[in-house]
Amino acid sequence: MSERPDLTVAVDRLATMGSRADGSAYLSPWPLRDLRELAAQLGLRGVGGLRKADLVERLVEHTIGYRLASTALRRR
Repeated sequence: MSERPDLTVAVDRLATMGSRADGSAYLSPWPLRDLRELAAQLGLRGVGGLRKADLVERLVEHTIGYRLASTALRRR
């Protein structure tokens, strides 16, 4: 990624994605430093020692996965 992402835009974009795969594809090119900043903005703790792939997974699960799970539960 050539320029630093706007974290507010990233949070909004993740909120509109419909699958975990979309979120992973969006975040995977990001540098680890920017992923850690996004995690901090989202209030994720204990992610400092995670590898990049694990951090992407945590971010996706925290944003998209949580929303998808909540939607599935409401449909029951």
